[in-house]
Amino acid sequence: MGDVGGFGRVVQPAAVEGRSMAVLYGSETGLAEDIAGELGKTTERLHFQTTVDEMDSFKLADIVRSSLVVFVTSTTGQGDMPKNTLKFWKNLRREKLNNTNCLRSLRFAIFGLGDSSYPKFNWAARKLRARLLQLGATEFFRPGEGDERHDNGIDSIYLPWYEEFKKTLLADYPLPDSLSPIPDNAQLPPKYPVQLLSIMDGTGHFRGSVGGASLTEDERLFLASKTQSADRSHVDNPQTSPEKAREDWLRLNPTFPADFVRRDGLFEKDSPRDFGTMDKGNQLKDHPEKYLLERQPAHIPECPPEDLLPIPNTCVGRLLHHARATPVDHWQDVRHLVFDLDIGSKTFPDIMSSSGSLTLVIWPKNYPEDVDELILQMGWEAEADAPLQLKGVPRGLHAKDRVTTLRHLLTHNLDITAVPKRTFIRELLHFTEDEREQERIAELVEPGNEQEFYDYTCRPRRTILELLRDFTGVKIPYSRVLDMFPVIRGREFSVCNGGLGFNEVDQSCHVKIEILVALVEYKTIIRRPRQGLCSRYLKHLNAGTRLALQLKPSSSHLVRNDVEARRPLIAIATGTGIAPIRAVIQERDCYGVAGDTMLFFGARNRSADFHFGHEWSSYPNLRVLPAFSRDNIKPEPETTVTSTTTPAPTDPLAAALETVYPVQYDAHKNYVQHLIRAHADDVAALMRRHPYVLICGSNGRMPISVRNALLDVLVLSKMCEDKEAAEKWLSNPGNVSMWQETW
Repeated sequence: MGDVGGFGRVVQPAAVEGRSMAVLYGSETGLAEDIAGELGKTTERLHFQTTVDEMDSFKLADIVRSSLVVFVTSTTGQGDMPKNTLKFWKNLRREKLNNTNCLRSLRFAIFGLGDSSYPKFNWAARKLRARLLQLGATEFFRPGEGDERHDNGIDSIYLPWYEEFKKTLLADYPLPDSLSPIPDNAQLPPKYPVQLLSIMDGTGHFRGSVGGASLTEDERLFLASKTQSADRSHVDNPQTSPEKAREDWLRLNPTFPADFVRRDGLFEKDSPRDFGTMDKGNQLKDHPEKYLLERQPAHIPECPPEDLLPIPNTCVGRLLHHARATPVDHWQDVRHLVFDLDIGSKTFPDIMSSSGSLTLVIWPKNYPEDVDELILQMGWEAEADAPLQLKGVPRGLHAKDRVTTLRHLLTHNLDITAVPKRTFIRELLHFTEDEREQERIAELVEPGNEQEFYDYTCRPRRTILELLRDFTGVKIPYSRVLDMFPVIRGREFSVCNGGLGFNEVDQSCHVKIEILVALVEYKTIIRRPRQGLCSRYLKHLNAGTRLALQLKPSSSHLVRNDVEARRPLIAIATGTGIAPIRAVIQERDCYGVAGDTMLFFGARNRSADFHFGHEWSSYPNLRVLPAFSRDNIKPEPETTVTSTTTPAPTDPLAAALETVYPVQYDAHKNYVQHLIRAHADDVAALMRRHPYVLICGSNGRMPISVRNALLDVLVLSKMCEDKEAAEKWLSNPGNVSMWQETW
């Protein structure tokens, strides 16, 4: 193509006959969609006419029309396909397609995303690949399997695969001599351009300033419906300079993140503690007190507006109850929230039939102070509250109409505090003229610098706002906000009530939904405060707040009739992992006498985070074995034993719980896997009766350690000769039904 100029020039991919690509994804959290988007842009630069979409948007007849197809899919639940692939997967599995070789013209590649702490690692990608090959399709490039458990996350596997993928496309599908790949220093056209909506008078001439100084009353009402109620004199007064507005805003907002960092630095300078030790992979290896935010002054931010977005399949929910479940001086802030949902008469029976295994989806919003900061950083003050025309919207963005404002988009739709992806950082090259910033940005995304990229973004959980603060020369055009910023995704929380407790709201077609949420609040290795977007949103919600909520069935229905309710259950939970298990226990209880149940529950402190501990004695046939890793540790080097004599707790609730749940002593620390081995005979007795086994809580080492403990039980009880035989026994669904939900 020759010289395309410097950074910033827009180049349209050429249309080459017979050169088309479909990149189809299956995604639950958005990571697979991000990777699909990056692959789509890469193939566009190689002049493929590329379509990027979720699998359910394509039929089998559609995929064979593309020269090449790339599938990117995560695995969810117990080796299941993501929800936005189920229709595609169902069509692909139709029995009448067997032995037809109907996909013989399809040439495909596949990349899977998984978590090796699950037994069925990358199962969705493996199943999809096997079925495509079975129907006659041909792979044009080797499959890839990313693992979130890897030291540097998915990128450790994905990036080498990605670089090899590009080289293969260039080698096996060369461009005509007249074309060259579009270089990285040229921009591709925006897919979702945003334009200012001109306000015209009757003669067609523009009237009024975009700041709103001379708009008509009707136009002011339109903008008011899209604008928050905060004081924004720097927008309404066109005479106020951006520099003066920023100075005033910083003065009036003492919780501005930069101020947090300054005061935090002074604290660490004067503190005798060692704050210089860095934890690998942002894992907290010392007491979380080191990372607490409690020393920051109390601050209740202005909450986002309560606008209900038009999200499909949602119902209106009202927050009934909002309480902290852990003491105020505990290192972790856990909240118990109760909602009243108006689910409608049509869906009511379906939801009630699966109340023991539901998730509640909540769409968080950005806080006005964060939105104001971004507007000031990018210089969007003049356009922030002017009407915008959306030419198109990315999947997952919920807009009532195609006319909105930039402030409304940033508040309700775009995740401006997410950890920036590589594609986001790479695009910043086009929006700064500072050569030093261009050099630094290029270094971060350069192949071979994966560790540096990880250390800068993922490890400290650096946000987009913080990144843009580091690169002050970057000025993203407002017209590209939909292409640049990720869409806010709904966050799923396990419903922690079921059975009779599910229908305690005395209204027709209304249900009570409870969730237990551990707020994401900590300090990272760069000692900056962190609050998850949804955690911050939920923390300040007031009773009576209305939200758009969605109920979704989880990956497994454990209680569908009285026969299943009488089946034995072995449940292992840590922390807030008790939430879905409580729902299952309540659901089983409503069928009458539930089957024998053993609950192993692990937490730090009996008095602080023994969630729902006071309830367990009311359920028949339920035996609870708690393990508290920071309580009552004996110095003697002895094996794990049960003891009924413990130091008298000072907390009244802990004292009451102690009479029902004796401490399980350990020489060092108590963990659920230790208790499973200590009670091997009892666990094995239930194993012989083909139970359900539920593992819920933190991912990583916990589920692996628990599975190893269960394997040891099978060997110790003589049910299996060795660990290899035990693994086969445990993996056989005829012996035991395993369900793992970890995060």
